[in-house]
Amino acid sequence: MTVHERVLCPYCLDHVQYDESRLHRRTETFSYERLDPADLVSPLRRADVLRSAFQACAGAEGGEPHFVPVPYLTNGRPFTVAMIGASGSGKSHLLTQMVAEVIGGGLDPYGVRWQSVNPADHAAFVRERVVRLRQGRQLEATGQTSFAEFVEALLLTGADRQVRPVAFFDLGGEDLMRTDSLLRFLLGVDALVFVVDPLLALKLPHLDEPRKDAGLELTGSDPAFETVLDRLPLRDGYLDIPCALVVGKADLLRFEPPVDRWLGQDSSYDPRLLREESRDAYAFLRRHADPGWLRPFDSALRCTLHFASATGGSARDSHFPQGVRSRRVLGPLVSILAMCGMFTKETAAGGVAGGGLR
Repeated sequence: MTVHERVLCPYCLDHVQYDESRLHRRTETFSYERLDPADLVSPLRRADVLRSAFQACAGAEGGEPHFVPVPYLTNGRPFTVAMIGASGSGKSHLLTQMVAEVIGGGLDPYGVRWQSVNPADHAAFVRERVVRLRQGRQLEATGQTSFAEFVEALLLTGADRQVRPVAFFDLGGEDLMRTDSLLRFLLGVDALVFVVDPLLALKLPHLDEPRKDAGLELTGSDPAFETVLDRLPLRDGYLDIPCALVVGKADLLRFEPPVDRWLGQDSSYDPRLLREESRDAYAFLRRHADPGWLRPFDSALRCTLHFASATGGSARDSHFPQGVRSRRVLGPLVSILAMCGMFTKETAAGGVAGGGLR
């Protein structure tokens, strides 16, 4: 009998280990009923049923009940990624396009293959977010919550055939500032992607009109950034998890150097360019934004900086009239996966692996 290691529950941060006495199946009404694997005589049927099964987390006792997908518990140590940014910063669109790139084969050049953690949840993510965006429809804003749940989780297999669950969390900035349980959840996160909204950060004259149309004003920093960075533990004065700082909605900056250079290039899968892009993005923020917007970089031991556009244009009446075309959305994920050692030594020798810009 295979003994699986204990892992952190992505919801309550308690340690949890695969336990067949706590298995459940999810019904069509999204309720959970007990599952007895002893009834699964056929090995093929057993594997298929467990692929979609859930385990009740013992850490839910006295708190909000939650269920963890079985493949999340049986495929090595999970890796969790949280998107951080203000409401309206575009982080939900960026995350959706990032995952869409992965399932479209975007990690193939690195020898990484993917499979869903839960087939039904993955199908719902594609239907409700990926397809919606491809149809030119704007995604709904991140709903308010006091309980963090991942919006998508994938099993990533490297060229060394090691499998690792990767879960993506999309957290509303306002929720982080008002809900202590969400901040506590971040204590167990493995990587952070901070998303800068140009309309809030950049002192560029051509952004004044779209800023006014959006009802926004320039700010010295993102309160969500500040809240997260003030809560997470430091090592020798620095945050010691992989981070990426992304200048989102870069289509608004497509005529500004050096953004025009980067948006004009396809993702080349040359990871050695990550450092050059980081330097350009740092200099751009240093010149056009207040210092507070660079705090994620200043606070982290390992941090890369990126330009990205999830949609290629602005929405009007909840639609993108020119359609949707993403640019450079996979770079932040490639960077943090490299920093956590997800890629093979052979790939790292080509320049993927690195400690961020420091």
